[in-house]
Amino acid sequence: MATEVDDFYTAGVKEVGARRGLRALLFQALPKPLFKQIKFELDMLAVRLSRRGRFHKEYRASKDLLVNVGAGDVGKEGWVNVDGYQAKGITMRWDARRSLPFPDNSVRGLFAEHFFEHIDYRQEAPRFLAEAHRVLRDGGVLRIIVPDAEKYLKAYANGDWQTLSSIRPLDPQRKDFHFGFKYDTRMELINVVFRQEQEHKFAYDFETLELLLNRNGFKKVIRQSFGQCVDPAVCIDLEVRASESLYVDAVKVG
Repeated sequence: MATEVDDFYTAGVKEVGARRGLRALLFQALPKPLFKQIKFELDMLAVRLSRRGRFHKEYRASKDLLVNVGAGDVGKEGWVNVDGYQAKGITMRWDARRSLPFPDNSVRGLFAEHFFEHIDYRQEAPRFLAEAHRVLRDGGVLRIIVPDAEKYLKAYANGDWQTLSSIRPLDPQRKDFHFGFKYDTRMELINVVFRQEQEHKFAYDFETLELLLNRNGFKKVIRQSFGQCVDPAVCIDLEVRASESLYVDAVKVG
């Protein structure tokens, strides 16, 4: 027998109702998404202030690095695993929105899985892509994986739950695999995917991502699929993300 779970709306109402004391007062003054954003920016400022010099000393003479940006708690052995927060497997804390701590032409593969949608399209993304282009060697690959907005919108336009449930994926109760609540409407799901409490800054289809990469120095941009990459060494895709993701390889051409 399936266990009853809260829907998206009810889960949020219960969270607000459960706040007590200082926490309740804090979120009366600052909405939770704004509070989280301020805390995040202060944390990233602390990370930047803790680093001295343009390049990390450990990698000043390195070549053919494999770099996993926004690795979270799934850092890979043999890779330079970069994130703003410390987690299991993280090699280096760094604010990758601002710079990358590697010399020119020192990176063979740069992997960014469900990181790029968290940075601003017109301000932070160009800076990140410029840095990616700088650190990659000729023929090096930037692999970007993001939620596929086109896939989600086409599924929404179908007017039923079947395709959306397979993309996210959802269980028979429409319970979200990642967050644990269920959805009553398809638009609730779309908002969570595209906004995620304002953590997601932009939604991408291939046409838009290709344009952005072209504008920032990458002239060879290839739409790929899960497990398919120009350089197999850079293919460390998480299978749990495969159903909802857009896979793109951008190759630095000298």
